[in-house]
Amino acid sequence: MKKILIFIFLIINVLNVFAGAIKGKVIDSESKEPLIGATVLLENTKTGTLSNLDGSFEFKNLKVGSYKLTVKYIGYESFEQVVSLNSANSIEVMSFALKSQDLILGEAQVHGSANRENDEFARKSEQKSDNVLNIISAKTIELLPDITVGNLLQRVSGVSVIRNSSGDGQYAVIRGMDKRYNYTLVNGIKIPSPDNKNRYVPMDIFPANLLGRLEVIKALTPSMEGDAIGGAMNMVMKDVPDYLIVAGTVSGGYNQILSSQPFSGYTKTPNFQSPSEANGSNYKASPEDFSIKTLQYRNFKAPINSLMSFSIGNRIFNHKLGFLLGVSYQRAYRGTKSSFFSLNGQPSPDPIPNSPLFETVQNRTYSNQQARLGTNLKLDYHFNNRNKISLFGLFTQLEDWQHRHLLSNQLTKYGDVGNNDRSVYRRQNIINATLQGDHAIGDKFNLKWSAVASEAKSITPDWTDLSVTFRTVQGPDGNAIESARYVDNVSHIWTHNTDRDYTGYVNLTYNFSPKIELATGGMYRDKDRHNYYNDYTLSTVLEGGGRQTFTSIDQVKFSFRPASFAYADSTDANNYSAAEKIGAGYLQAKVNISDLQILGGVRIEHTNQSYMSQLPVTAIGKSGTISYMDILPSVHLKYRLSDKENLRLSYFKGITRPGYFELVPASFPGEYFTESGNYNLKHTVADNIDFRYEMFPTGNEQLLIGAFFKNIVNPIEYGFNLYGNNSYVYVPLNFGTAKNYGAELVFSKYLKNFGVSGNYTYTHSRITTSKKIYGRDANGSIVNTIGSQTRPLQGQADHIANLSLIYKSSKTGLDAQLSWVYTGKKINIVSPYLGLDYWQRGTSQLDFSAEKSIGKGHFSVFTKLTNLLNNPIIVELLKPNNFQDLPDQTRTDRILVQKDVLQQSYLFGIRYKQK
Repeated sequence: MKKILIFIFLIINVLNVFAGAIKGKVIDSESKEPLIGATVLLENTKTGTLSNLDGSFEFKNLKVGSYKLTVKYIGYESFEQVVSLNSANSIEVMSFALKSQDLILGEAQVHGSANRENDEFARKSEQKSDNVLNIISAKTIELLPDITVGNLLQRVSGVSVIRNSSGDGQYAVIRGMDKRYNYTLVNGIKIPSPDNKNRYVPMDIFPANLLGRLEVIKALTPSMEGDAIGGAMNMVMKDVPDYLIVAGTVSGGYNQILSSQPFSGYTKTPNFQSPSEANGSNYKASPEDFSIKTLQYRNFKAPINSLMSFSIGNRIFNHKLGFLLGVSYQRAYRGTKSSFFSLNGQPSPDPIPNSPLFETVQNRTYSNQQARLGTNLKLDYHFNNRNKISLFGLFTQLEDWQHRHLLSNQLTKYGDVGNNDRSVYRRQNIINATLQGDHAIGDKFNLKWSAVASEAKSITPDWTDLSVTFRTVQGPDGNAIESARYVDNVSHIWTHNTDRDYTGYVNLTYNFSPKIELATGGMYRDKDRHNYYNDYTLSTVLEGGGRQTFTSIDQVKFSFRPASFAYADSTDANNYSAAEKIGAGYLQAKVNISDLQILGGVRIEHTNQSYMSQLPVTAIGKSGTISYMDILPSVHLKYRLSDKENLRLSYFKGITRPGYFELVPASFPGEYFTESGNYNLKHTVADNIDFRYEMFPTGNEQLLIGAFFKNIVNPIEYGFNLYGNNSYVYVPLNFGTAKNYGAELVFSKYLKNFGVSGNYTYTHSRITTSKKIYGRDANGSIVNTIGSQTRPLQGQADHIANLSLIYKSSKTGLDAQLSWVYTGKKINIVSPYLGLDYWQRGTSQLDFSAEKSIGKGHFSVFTKLTNLLNNPIIVELLKPNNFQDLPDQTRTDRILVQKDVLQQSYLFGIRYKQK
């Protein structure tokens, strides 16, 4: 026992010798913000560490004695200090304030600049901005599980996304304002859309890893283009670095659903030109002109997704010439299982008015193959510290091969069952070239100019639909058996469009005094748009008029019945050209009075739109011209409560212009309804008010609490117009005045290696529209009456939330993040009938991502796991459910009309970065 007590005594004494500790924090000497990942070394030992998310560091179990601490951080001067631990259990707490370096290279003086791609710079930019915005940094983008900008947008406060058939976010809804009310910028320059009908840009075309940061701007200044009522999405691409950077990524993965269902694709690319386009408008097509290759499908078992990227940049020639080249390529195979309950176009008057009627239950299986390519080129030349020019180029393209197989049941034990196969190949691309100049004129003036050429294209060649019908009859044993299969008519559609912009910007700033800045400028855009559409229907009816049995597609005999169907329709209004000329000018002033900043002014925009369609000369709406001018005032107040706190109050007037297709009275077959344009459509005008309290405790922490209000005149939403006696066409319409208001909360907090960040947005909008009521009068006779309905704006969700749990260790090189996003219920499709709108149920998604550096830090491995809980997307009618004998009908208070199952996606890769 005595020996044991002596041993314990010795251990205690040894531990006491090593009980000392040195703690501290590394901060910027001017801003007092924490510096994350700073290197802290004990020079006379082999011990070193990196500062945490809050800038803190700690050395434990140190012997009594003196230590030389050295602190290093890129872009800052090194700091050294001797620290003494005079006794056991002593703890020294220190703060190291690093000064930024000044580098003098030749004629140009270049100051040690902040890392524009980290969270600290993003938070500082939000704090210093003149208007209300939110920013996601490149570092956050790198860690998040999203590989496209469309999916990335759902992480921003107040933003929900509209997903495509493969489950990817495609369009953004900002503060409850549908995609039409927002525009897209690249480096502050508006780009055209490859969409075949609308102005808004599909955001799934952009690879996320090309971005230096993503900004969502929610309040417009006079210097910004005025056609955004919801907001503007600005993709700031990676910029020229101050030193050599080489980076690359290689990764692979798969979609979980394709391990249980085969990927069914086609290997042949469709004919890019229709028969009439290839041979002339008077060409008489023959069945041999139409390929069947895209209807010959092949199954692939669990195909592998891949993602590759590369970037290189530097500043050369005495730091005057800078360049950056970035390339990203993604190939993904996605699958979706969908149940769709097809409603009769007209409801039943019984048992109550507007009672829904189902026609069929459809089981849909999607196989999507996507190839996404993005390139970013930036060149700049600094003549001196007063003059520089830059050239920016962007090319991005998305190719999508889709096979949809549909099995349609007529809801009866015996009867017709439909099999439909649809093959769609779509290629969309955007190219932008921007030449810019930045010139200091004397000590007071600054001139900036931009010359921009952009083009967006989309082509969907030979969209093919094949339907095969079989009948179930009662067999001898009483069970249903399948009769022969018959092939129905086959349709082929070709469509493509081009949207070309030439734009010039000029901005002149005058620094009247240190506290007063005046600015003026203008913009002119010449837009040209062309749309082509051609369709053919091939008959499968036999010579004698009988139905043709189906064995395989290569055995089917096609013909044109009637023979006139072999010619292209020369009066189809889907073939049109459109032009738009926009001229704008603005006056703006920024005044600082003590802690108050006032930025205000007015913008004037003149719009001239014209179009010419292929409709007959006698047709109403064959061509048209619309011209209007808008005066758009705005004012933004920012009051500085302290070095870390702001109060903001903003007002701006914004507009939304109709899309080109929305003006042309052309019919187009949509997914659920026939769509058409409306040449009587007016543009939308709105007054917007914002209030926000901001607190930025440290460099990467924030607390934002705000509210907004919008008064919207002539909002544009899709509704139904009566065409003929009982046929409705889905068209854009103006619906009087709408109100939209809400509140936002954004927060992020870090403690050593752990962090939590999130946001919540409540949005409430109301619009009143007319609706049909199909019921019976007091005598039991069927009557159509018109009522009204007050409802939210299409696409607006009351509740949107994000929450992320973050772990980051600079010492071990491990970053991990668990991310949850929730979107509340919203209207997907507006029905012409009262109470029959299609609502998407509130849904949530849980994702996980992590990255671990290996070796000396040049290499790292990462993973991105999405939709871990496999939550489906469900669309419903909010009506009592009398169809619970049908599949998936589990609720009594609502009727399920669509259920999409996407399952999980996994990505694993390796990253290299030298800098």
